[in-house]
Amino acid sequence: MVIIEVSIRPFYQKASKHILSQKQFARHAPSLQYKHIDNSNLYSQVQSGHKMDQTDSECRKIESALAESEERFSQMAEMTGEWLWEQDNKGYYSYSSTAVNQILGYRPDEVIGKHYTQFLTAQDQASQQHYANSRQPFYGLTNHYRHKDGHQVLTESTGLPLFSATGKLLKWRGVDRDITAKKAAEQQIHNAQIALAITQSEINIAQKIQISLLPSAPIKNAHFEVTGVCLPAEQIGGDYFDYFFRDENHLDMVIADVSGHSIGPALFMVEARSAIRAQAHRPETASETLNILNNFLYEDLNKTDYFITLFYLQYDIATRQLSIANAGHPPPLLLRSSQARCQRLDADGLILGIRKNIKFEQKTLILAAGDLLLIYTDGLIEAENPEGEFFGVGRVSDAFIQNARYAPQQIIMAILDELKQFCRKTAFNDDITLMVFKTGRVDSPPGNLPHTAS
Repeated sequence: MVIIEVSIRPFYQKASKHILSQKQFARHAPSLQYKHIDNSNLYSQVQSGHKMDQTDSECRKIESALAESEERFSQMAEMTGEWLWEQDNKGYYSYSSTAVNQILGYRPDEVIGKHYTQFLTAQDQASQQHYANSRQPFYGLTNHYRHKDGHQVLTESTGLPLFSATGKLLKWRGVDRDITAKKAAEQQIHNAQIALAITQSEINIAQKIQISLLPSAPIKNAHFEVTGVCLPAEQIGGDYFDYFFRDENHLDMVIADVSGHSIGPALFMVEARSAIRAQAHRPETASETLNILNNFLYEDLNKTDYFITLFYLQYDIATRQLSIANAGHPPPLLLRSSQARCQRLDADGLILGIRKNIKFEQKTLILAAGDLLLIYTDGLIEAENPEGEFFGVGRVSDAFIQNARYAPQQIIMAILDELKQFCRKTAFNDDITLMVFKTGRVDSPPGNLPHTAS
Protein backbone atom coordinates (compact mmCIF):
# COMPACT_ATOMS: atom_id res chain seq x y z
CA MET A 1 0.00 0.00 0.00
CA VAL A 2 1.26 3.47 -0.91
CA ILE A 3 0.82 6.00 1.83
CA ILE A 4 0.81 9.72 0.85
CA GLU A 5 1.10 12.37 3.48
CA VAL A 6 -0.82 15.52 2.57
CA SER A 7 -0.48 18.84 4.33
CA ILE A 8 -3.23 21.33 3.40
CA ARG A 9 -1.64 24.66 2.36
CA PRO A 10 -2.82 27.85 0.64
CA PHE A 11 -2.23 28.36 -3.05
CA TYR A 12 -1.81 32.07 -3.88
CA GLN A 13 -2.08 32.55 -7.57
CA LYS A 14 -5.58 33.17 -8.88
CA ALA A 15 -9.08 33.20 -7.47
CA SER A 16 -9.63 29.68 -8.92
CA LYS A 17 -6.86 28.17 -6.74
CA HIS A 18 -8.16 26.26 -3.71
CA ILE A 19 -7.10 24.16 -0.75
CA LEU A 20 -7.35 20.41 -1.50
CA SER A 21 -9.76 18.59 0.83
CA GLN A 22 -9.89 14.95 1.78
CA LYS A 23 -12.97 14.08 -0.23
CA GLN A 24 -11.66 15.82 -3.32
CA PHE A 25 -8.40 13.91 -3.07
CA ALA A 26 -10.25 10.59 -2.56
CA ARG A 27 -12.37 11.17 -5.64
CA HIS A 28 -9.35 11.81 -7.80
CA ALA A 29 -7.18 9.03 -6.32
CA PRO A 30 -9.49 6.21 -5.00
CA SER A 31 -6.72 3.57 -5.10
CA LEU A 32 -4.62 5.48 -2.65
CA GLN A 33 -5.05 5.33 1.07
CA TYR A 34 -5.34 8.70 2.68
CA LYS A 35 -3.57 9.33 5.94
CA HIS A 36 -4.24 12.63 7.66
CA ILE A 37 -1.18 14.21 9.14
CA ASP A 38 -1.71 16.53 12.06
CA ASN A 39 0.06 19.75 11.26
CA SER A 40 0.44 22.18 14.13
CA ASN A 41 1.33 25.00 11.71
CA LEU A 42 -1.76 24.54 9.60
CA TYR A 43 -3.76 27.27 11.27
CA SER A 44 -0.95 29.82 11.10
CA GLN A 45 -0.36 28.99 7.43
CA VAL A 46 -4.02 29.47 6.61
CA GLN A 47 -4.03 32.76 8.51
CA SER A 48 -0.92 33.83 6.62
CA GLY A 49 -2.58 32.99 3.32
CA HIS A 50 -5.62 35.02 4.35
CA LYS A 51 -3.41 38.02 5.05
CA MET A 52 -1.76 37.65 1.66
CA ASP A 53 -5.21 37.60 0.05
CA GLN A 54 -6.05 40.83 1.88
CA THR A 55 -2.80 42.48 0.78
CA ASP A 56 -3.38 41.36 -2.80
CA SER A 57 -6.91 42.78 -2.71
CA GLU A 58 -5.65 46.12 -1.40
CA CYS A 59 -2.95 46.25 -4.07
CA ARG A 60 -5.51 45.54 -6.72
CA LYS A 61 -7.72 48.33 -5.38
CA ILE A 62 -4.79 50.76 -5.42
CA GLU A 63 -3.80 49.69 -8.93
CA SER A 64 -7.40 50.08 -10.07
CA ALA A 65 -7.67 53.53 -8.49
CA LEU A 66 -4.40 54.61 -10.10
CA ALA A 67 -5.50 53.29 -13.46
CA GLU A 68 -8.86 55.05 -13.11
CA SER A 69 -7.14 58.27 -12.06
CA GLU A 70 -4.70 58.07 -14.96
CA GLU A 71 -7.54 57.38 -17.37
CA ARG A 72 -9.52 60.29 -15.98
CA PHE A 73 -6.51 62.62 -16.28
CA SER A 74 -5.87 61.40 -19.81
CA GLN A 75 -9.49 62.02 -20.77
CA MET A 76 -9.43 65.51 -19.29
CA ALA A 77 -6.19 66.28 -21.09
CA GLU A 78 -7.71 65.02 -24.34
CA MET A 79 -10.77 67.21 -23.78
CA THR A 80 -8.59 70.29 -23.31
CA GLY A 81 -6.64 69.44 -26.44
CA GLU A 82 -3.35 68.85 -24.62
CA TRP A 83 -0.96 66.33 -26.08
CA LEU A 84 0.50 63.95 -23.48
CA TRP A 85 3.67 62.14 -24.43
CA GLU A 86 6.56 60.08 -23.16
CA GLN A 87 10.04 59.79 -24.67
CA ASP A 88 12.88 57.45 -23.90
CA ASN A 89 16.18 58.79 -22.62
CA LYS A 90 17.27 59.51 -26.19
CA GLY A 91 14.22 61.60 -27.09
CA TYR A 92 12.25 58.99 -29.05
CA TYR A 93 8.51 58.86 -28.42
CA SER A 94 7.36 55.80 -26.51
CA TYR A 95 3.83 57.03 -25.85
CA SER A 96 1.55 59.63 -27.42
CA SER A 97 -2.02 60.59 -26.60
CA THR A 98 -4.56 60.96 -29.39
CA ALA A 99 -4.47 64.77 -29.07
CA VAL A 100 -1.39 64.70 -31.31
CA ASN A 101 -3.76 64.15 -34.21
CA GLN A 102 -5.67 67.32 -33.37
CA ILE A 103 -2.48 69.35 -32.98
CA LEU A 104 -0.09 67.94 -35.59
CA GLY A 105 -2.35 65.81 -37.77
CA TYR A 106 -0.51 62.54 -36.97
CA ARG A 107 -1.92 59.39 -35.39
CA PRO A 108 -0.19 58.25 -32.19
CA ASP A 109 1.30 55.22 -33.98
CA GLU A 110 2.87 57.57 -36.55
CA VAL A 111 4.65 59.40 -33.75
CA ILE A 112 5.78 56.54 -31.51
CA GLY A 113 9.35 55.48 -32.29
CA LYS A 114 10.21 58.82 -33.94
CA HIS A 115 12.63 61.36 -32.49
CA TYR A 116 10.97 64.53 -31.24
CA THR A 117 13.10 66.78 -33.47
CA GLN A 118 11.68 65.05 -36.54
CA PHE A 119 8.44 66.99 -36.10
CA LEU A 120 10.03 70.37 -35.41
CA THR A 121 10.74 73.09 -37.96
CA ALA A 122 14.29 73.38 -39.24
CA GLN A 123 14.87 76.36 -36.95
CA ASP A 124 13.88 74.44 -33.81
CA GLN A 125 15.62 71.25 -34.88
CA ALA A 126 18.94 73.07 -34.52
CA SER A 127 18.12 75.07 -31.39
CA GLN A 128 16.35 72.37 -29.32
CA GLN A 129 18.46 69.29 -30.03
CA HIS A 130 20.09 69.51 -26.58
CA TYR A 131 16.92 69.13 -24.51
CA ALA A 132 16.84 65.33 -24.69
CA ASN A 133 20.27 65.11 -23.08
CA SER A 134 19.98 68.08 -20.76
CA ARG A 135 18.49 66.09 -17.83
CA GLN A 136 16.82 69.35 -16.77
CA PRO A 137 13.06 69.93 -16.74
CA PHE A 138 11.67 72.65 -18.99
CA TYR A 139 8.51 74.70 -18.59
CA GLY A 140 6.55 76.81 -21.05
CA LEU A 141 8.98 76.16 -23.89
CA THR A 142 7.67 77.44 -27.23
CA ASN A 143 8.03 74.80 -29.93
CA HIS A 144 7.60 75.34 -33.65
CA TYR A 145 6.24 72.12 -35.16
CA ARG A 146 5.51 71.30 -38.77
CA HIS A 147 1.96 69.99 -39.17
CA LYS A 148 1.41 66.94 -41.32
CA ASP A 149 -0.13 69.15 -44.01
CA GLY A 150 2.89 71.49 -43.89
CA HIS A 151 1.71 74.52 -41.93
CA GLN A 152 3.49 75.66 -38.80
CA VAL A 153 2.07 74.90 -35.36
CA LEU A 154 3.19 76.59 -32.16
CA THR A 155 2.94 74.78 -28.83
CA GLU A 156 3.80 75.51 -25.25
CA SER A 157 5.72 72.49 -23.98
CA THR A 158 6.57 71.23 -20.51
CA GLY A 159 8.80 68.17 -19.93
CA LEU A 160 10.01 66.37 -16.82
CA PRO A 161 12.89 63.84 -16.73
CA LEU A 162 12.35 60.60 -14.79
CA PHE A 163 15.36 58.98 -13.12
CA SER A 164 16.13 55.59 -11.59
CA ALA A 165 17.21 55.13 -7.95
CA THR A 166 20.81 55.33 -9.12
CA GLY A 167 20.24 58.61 -11.01
CA LYS A 168 20.06 57.12 -14.48
CA LEU A 169 17.78 58.99 -16.90
CA LEU A 170 14.98 56.62 -17.76
CA LYS A 171 12.61 58.68 -19.85
CA TRP A 172 10.83 61.97 -20.33
CA ARG A 173 7.19 62.68 -19.63
CA GLY A 174 5.52 65.87 -20.84
CA VAL A 175 2.64 67.77 -22.35
CA ASP A 176 2.25 70.16 -25.31
CA ARG A 177 -0.53 72.72 -25.61
CA ASP A 178 -1.43 74.28 -28.96
CA ILE A 179 -0.91 78.07 -28.76
CA THR A 180 -0.96 78.81 -32.50
CA ALA A 181 -4.21 80.77 -32.31
CA LYS A 182 -3.09 82.54 -29.14
CA LYS A 183 0.20 83.63 -30.73
CA ALA A 184 -1.59 84.74 -33.89
CA ALA A 185 -3.97 86.84 -31.77
CA GLU A 186 -1.04 88.32 -29.84
CA GLN A 187 0.65 89.20 -33.12
CA GLN A 188 -2.52 90.82 -34.40
CA ILE A 189 -2.78 92.85 -31.21
CA HIS A 190 0.87 93.83 -31.53
CA ASN A 191 0.38 94.87 -35.15
CA ALA A 192 -2.75 96.79 -34.20
CA GLN A 193 -0.83 98.59 -31.45
CA ILE A 194 1.87 99.56 -33.93
CA ALA A 195 -0.75 100.74 -36.44
CA LEU A 196 -2.51 102.66 -33.69
CA ALA A 197 0.73 104.32 -32.65
CA ILE A 198 1.44 105.30 -36.26
CA THR A 199 -2.10 106.61 -36.67
CA GLN A 200 -1.85 108.53 -33.41
CA SER A 201 1.41 110.06 -34.58
CA GLU A 202 -0.17 111.05 -37.88
CA ILE A 203 -3.18 112.53 -36.08
CA ASN A 204 -0.87 114.55 -33.85
CA ILE A 205 0.87 115.88 -36.94
CA ALA A 206 -2.51 116.67 -38.55
CA GLN A 207 -3.59 118.44 -35.35
CA LYS A 208 -0.50 120.63 -35.41
CA ILE A 209 -1.07 121.43 -39.07
CA GLN A 210 -4.73 122.27 -38.43
CA ILE A 211 -3.85 124.53 -35.51
CA SER A 212 -1.26 126.27 -37.66
CA LEU A 213 -3.99 127.10 -40.21
CA LEU A 214 -6.05 128.99 -37.62
CA PRO A 215 -5.18 132.58 -36.67
CA SER A 216 -2.19 132.49 -34.36
CA ALA A 217 -3.09 135.68 -32.49
CA PRO A 218 -5.86 138.26 -32.15
CA ILE A 219 -5.90 141.35 -34.35
CA LYS A 220 -6.12 144.41 -32.14
CA ASN A 221 -5.86 148.08 -33.03
CA ALA A 222 -7.63 151.34 -32.33
CA HIS A 223 -10.44 150.50 -34.77
CA PHE A 224 -11.39 146.98 -33.68
CA GLU A 225 -10.34 143.81 -31.94
CA VAL A 226 -11.08 140.27 -33.08
CA THR A 227 -10.11 136.88 -31.72
CA GLY A 228 -11.39 133.29 -31.70
CA VAL A 229 -10.96 129.82 -30.27
CA CYS A 230 -11.68 126.31 -31.55
CA LEU A 231 -12.28 123.28 -29.31
CA PRO A 232 -12.36 120.13 -31.43
CA ALA A 233 -14.43 117.20 -30.07
CA GLU A 234 -11.57 114.93 -31.10
CA GLN A 235 -7.92 115.70 -31.72
CA ILE A 236 -8.78 117.15 -35.08
CA GLY A 237 -12.14 118.49 -36.15
CA GLY A 238 -14.21 120.10 -38.88
CA ASP A 239 -14.70 123.58 -37.40
CA TYR A 240 -12.82 126.51 -38.86
CA PHE A 241 -12.53 130.22 -38.22
CA ASP A 242 -10.37 132.87 -39.77
CA TYR A 243 -9.87 136.62 -40.02
CA PHE A 244 -7.53 138.52 -42.30
CA PHE A 245 -7.14 141.83 -44.12
CA ARG A 246 -8.46 141.78 -47.67
CA ASP A 247 -6.79 145.16 -48.08
CA GLU A 248 -5.82 147.97 -45.76
CA ASN A 249 -9.45 149.11 -45.38
CA HIS A 250 -11.28 145.79 -45.19
CA LEU A 251 -11.27 142.93 -42.70
CA ASP A 252 -12.76 139.58 -43.68
CA MET A 253 -14.05 137.15 -41.05
CA VAL A 254 -15.28 133.62 -41.68
CA ILE A 255 -16.53 130.72 -39.59
CA ALA A 256 -17.37 127.26 -40.96
CA ASP A 257 -18.51 123.86 -39.75
CA VAL A 258 -17.91 120.69 -41.75
CA SER A 259 -20.33 117.93 -40.74
CA GLY A 260 -18.84 115.09 -38.69
CA HIS A 261 -15.55 114.86 -36.83
CA SER A 262 -11.99 113.65 -37.30
CA ILE A 263 -10.00 113.17 -40.53
CA GLY A 264 -12.63 113.63 -43.27
CA PRO A 265 -14.07 116.93 -42.03
CA ALA A 266 -10.58 118.17 -41.22
CA LEU A 267 -9.52 117.63 -44.84
CA PHE A 268 -12.51 119.60 -46.13
CA MET A 269 -11.76 122.33 -43.61
CA VAL A 270 -8.25 122.62 -45.03
CA GLU A 271 -9.61 122.68 -48.58
CA ALA A 272 -12.15 125.40 -47.71
CA ARG A 273 -9.51 127.48 -45.99
CA SER A 274 -7.18 127.17 -48.98
CA ALA A 275 -9.94 128.27 -51.39
CA ILE A 276 -10.83 131.27 -49.23
CA ARG A 277 -7.24 132.38 -48.85
CA ALA A 278 -6.61 131.91 -52.58
CA GLN A 279 -9.06 134.72 -53.43
CA ALA A 280 -8.44 136.79 -50.29
CA HIS A 281 -7.01 139.78 -52.18
CA ARG A 282 -9.62 139.94 -54.90
CA PRO A 283 -12.37 142.56 -54.69
CA GLU A 284 -15.26 140.11 -54.27
CA THR A 285 -18.10 140.79 -51.89
CA ALA A 286 -19.17 138.42 -49.13
CA SER A 287 -21.90 136.83 -51.27
CA GLU A 288 -19.60 136.55 -54.30
CA THR A 289 -16.99 134.85 -52.14
CA LEU A 290 -19.55 132.25 -51.03
CA ASN A 291 -20.59 131.62 -54.64
CA ILE A 292 -16.96 131.03 -55.70
CA LEU A 293 -16.35 128.80 -52.71
CA ASN A 294 -19.50 126.73 -53.30
CA ASN A 295 -18.63 126.06 -56.94
CA PHE A 296 -15.07 125.17 -55.99
CA LEU A 297 -16.09 122.64 -53.29
CA TYR A 298 -19.20 121.25 -54.99
CA GLU A 299 -17.56 118.35 -56.87
CA ASP A 300 -15.69 117.07 -53.81
CA LEU A 301 -18.62 117.47 -51.40
CA ASN A 302 -21.06 115.90 -53.85
CA LYS A 303 -19.04 112.66 -53.81
CA THR A 304 -19.28 112.33 -50.04
CA ASP A 305 -21.81 112.57 -47.24
CA TYR A 306 -20.22 115.74 -45.88
CA PHE A 307 -21.53 119.27 -46.11
CA ILE A 308 -20.34 122.68 -44.94
CA THR A 309 -22.16 125.53 -43.25
CA LEU A 310 -20.35 128.84 -43.39
CA PHE A 311 -20.87 132.47 -42.42
CA TYR A 312 -18.87 135.20 -44.13
CA LEU A 313 -18.42 138.79 -42.90
CA GLN A 314 -16.62 141.79 -44.40
CA TYR A 315 -15.96 144.86 -42.32
CA ASP A 316 -15.18 148.22 -43.86
CA ILE A 317 -12.90 149.82 -41.33
CA ALA A 318 -13.38 153.37 -42.62
CA THR A 319 -17.20 153.36 -42.70
CA ARG A 320 -17.86 150.62 -40.09
CA GLN A 321 -20.10 148.94 -42.60
CA LEU A 322 -20.52 145.22 -42.07
CA SER A 323 -21.54 143.00 -45.01
CA ILE A 324 -22.72 139.46 -44.33
CA ALA A 325 -23.61 136.34 -46.33
CA ASN A 326 -24.70 132.98 -44.97
CA ALA A 327 -24.49 129.38 -46.22
CA GLY A 328 -26.83 127.66 -43.76
CA HIS A 329 -24.83 128.57 -40.65
CA PRO A 330 -26.22 129.57 -37.20
CA PRO A 331 -26.71 133.37 -37.20
CA PRO A 332 -24.16 135.43 -35.24
CA LEU A 333 -25.29 137.61 -32.34
CA LEU A 334 -24.91 141.41 -32.49
CA LEU A 335 -24.87 143.27 -29.21
CA ARG A 336 -24.93 147.00 -29.73
CA SER A 337 -23.29 149.19 -27.13
CA SER A 338 -26.51 151.18 -26.80
CA GLN A 339 -28.72 148.15 -26.14
CA ALA A 340 -29.02 145.37 -23.57
CA ARG A 341 -30.27 142.62 -25.84
CA CYS A 342 -28.78 140.63 -28.71
CA GLN A 343 -29.85 140.77 -32.33
CA ARG A 344 -29.43 137.78 -34.62
CA LEU A 345 -27.79 138.47 -37.99
CA ASP A 346 -28.94 136.29 -40.86
CA ALA A 347 -29.12 136.11 -44.65
CA ASP A 348 -30.61 133.54 -47.00
CA GLY A 349 -28.36 130.87 -48.46
CA LEU A 350 -28.06 127.09 -48.76
CA ILE A 351 -25.29 125.05 -47.22
CA LEU A 352 -22.24 124.52 -49.44
CA GLY A 353 -22.13 121.52 -51.77
CA ILE A 354 -25.87 121.13 -52.51
CA ARG A 355 -25.73 122.47 -56.05
CA LYS A 356 -23.70 124.83 -58.19
CA ASN A 357 -24.29 128.52 -58.94
CA ILE A 358 -26.31 129.33 -55.86
CA LYS A 359 -27.33 132.94 -55.23
CA PHE A 360 -26.37 133.97 -51.71
CA GLU A 361 -28.15 136.94 -50.18
CA GLN A 362 -25.96 139.74 -48.87
CA LYS A 363 -26.99 142.16 -46.16
CA THR A 364 -25.23 145.25 -44.80
CA LEU A 365 -25.43 147.26 -41.60
CA ILE A 366 -23.47 149.99 -39.89
CA LEU A 367 -21.80 149.30 -36.59
CA ALA A 368 -21.21 151.84 -33.85
CA ALA A 369 -18.28 152.21 -31.52
CA GLY A 370 -18.24 149.48 -28.88
CA ASP A 371 -20.59 147.13 -30.76
CA LEU A 372 -19.91 143.43 -30.30
CA LEU A 373 -20.33 140.40 -32.58
CA LEU A 374 -20.38 136.78 -31.36
CA ILE A 375 -19.92 134.28 -34.17
CA TYR A 376 -20.10 130.58 -33.29
CA THR A 377 -20.72 127.03 -34.55
CA ASP A 378 -23.71 124.90 -33.56
CA GLY A 379 -21.57 122.85 -31.15
CA LEU A 380 -21.92 125.73 -28.68
CA ILE A 381 -25.71 125.96 -28.59
CA GLU A 382 -26.30 122.20 -28.97
CA ALA A 383 -24.05 121.13 -26.08
CA GLU A 384 -26.13 119.18 -23.53
CA ASN A 385 -26.08 118.77 -19.79
CA PRO A 386 -26.64 115.36 -18.13
CA GLU A 387 -30.40 115.98 -18.14
CA GLY A 388 -30.40 116.37 -21.92
CA GLU A 389 -30.96 120.15 -22.00
CA PHE A 390 -29.27 122.19 -24.73
CA PHE A 391 -27.10 125.13 -23.73
CA GLY A 392 -29.12 127.06 -26.29
CA VAL A 393 -29.03 130.52 -27.82
CA GLY A 394 -30.69 132.06 -24.75
CA ARG A 395 -27.90 131.06 -22.37
CA VAL A 396 -25.29 132.08 -24.94
CA SER A 397 -26.95 135.53 -25.23
CA ASP A 398 -27.11 135.96 -21.46
CA ALA A 399 -23.45 135.07 -20.98
CA PHE A 400 -22.52 137.36 -23.88
CA ILE A 401 -24.43 140.32 -22.43
CA GLN A 402 -23.14 139.78 -18.88
CA ASN A 403 -19.51 139.88 -20.05
CA ALA A 404 -19.81 142.54 -22.77
CA ARG A 405 -17.62 145.01 -20.84
CA TYR A 406 -14.60 142.74 -21.18
CA ALA A 407 -12.16 142.27 -24.04
CA PRO A 408 -13.08 139.68 -26.73
CA GLN A 409 -10.73 137.01 -25.38
CA GLN A 410 -12.18 137.35 -21.88
CA ILE A 411 -15.71 137.18 -23.25
CA ILE A 412 -14.94 133.91 -24.99
CA MET A 413 -13.41 132.41 -21.83
CA ALA A 414 -16.41 133.52 -19.75
CA ILE A 415 -18.88 131.91 -22.17
CA LEU A 416 -16.88 128.66 -22.19
CA ASP A 417 -16.80 128.65 -18.38
CA GLU A 418 -20.60 129.02 -18.34
CA LEU A 419 -20.85 126.16 -20.85
CA LYS A 420 -18.66 123.82 -18.81
CA GLN A 421 -20.59 124.54 -15.63
CA PHE A 422 -23.90 123.93 -17.41
CA CYS A 423 -22.76 120.68 -19.03
CA ARG A 424 -20.73 119.62 -15.98
CA LYS A 425 -17.87 118.47 -18.18
CA THR A 426 -14.88 119.85 -20.04
CA ALA A 427 -14.97 117.67 -23.18
CA PHE A 428 -17.82 117.81 -25.66
CA ASN A 429 -19.42 115.65 -28.34
CA ASP A 430 -19.14 118.26 -31.07
CA ASP A 431 -16.55 120.78 -32.15
CA ILE A 432 -17.10 124.19 -30.56
CA THR A 433 -15.80 127.39 -32.11
CA LEU A 434 -16.35 131.01 -31.03
CA MET A 435 -15.16 134.28 -32.52
CA VAL A 436 -15.74 137.72 -30.99
CA PHE A 437 -15.38 141.03 -32.85
CA LYS A 438 -15.55 144.40 -31.11
CA THR A 439 -15.42 147.82 -32.74
CA GLY A 440 -13.12 150.49 -31.34
CA ARG A 441 -13.79 154.08 -30.35
CA VAL A 442 -11.76 155.70 -33.17
CA ASP A 443 -13.85 157.30 -35.91
CA SER A 444 -11.03 158.54 -38.21
CA PRO A 445 -10.05 156.54 -41.34
CA PRO A 446 -7.69 153.64 -40.58
CA GLY A 447 -4.89 154.70 -42.92
CA ASN A 448 -2.08 152.13 -43.20
CA LEU A 449 -3.05 149.45 -40.68
CA PRO A 450 -0.48 146.77 -39.96
CA HIS A 451 -1.40 143.52 -41.66
CA THR A 452 -1.15 141.34 -38.55
CA ALA A 453 -0.02 137.80 -39.30
CA SER A 454 -2.84 135.30 -38.92
